[in-house]
Amino acid sequence: MVKIVLVTHGHLAQQMLETAGQIIGKPSDDGFATFAVTTAASVEKEAAKLHELLKSCEDGALILTDIFGGSATNISLTASKDLSQCYVITGLNLSMLLTAINSRKKLNAKELAEKIEADGKRAVINATELLIKGL
Repeated sequence: MVKIVLVTHGHLAQQMLETAGQIIGKPSDDGFATFAVTTAASVEKEAAKLHELLKSCEDGALILTDIFGGSATNISLTASKDLSQCYVITGLNLSMLLTAINSRKKLNAKELAEKIEADGKRAVINATELLIKGL
């Protein structure tokens, strides 16, 4: 089963996982991990810690990070660069995480990465425009 790792600045990863649990129930297995990046984080040191977590993921892993170009993404890319079944997806939102929780048992790592990216993009909606056009 694909492991899902949330890598974000501060405590966002843990809070996102807890919020998803409030919506659809806490994931019942240990296939999820959170990794908090602080302002004092060294990319190399943190990437080495994350790599240790990822290298045991036999079915692959998805790393969901908060923002492209940020420390969390840079650490994730460094940690996963030699792992062929590990994908880093940026722009974490709640829709992406809910997709990950609901679909990770049915899809391989590559398929899940594609689905999470697509669902995350679909979740970004200008609700005002949608409602005005609908009137």
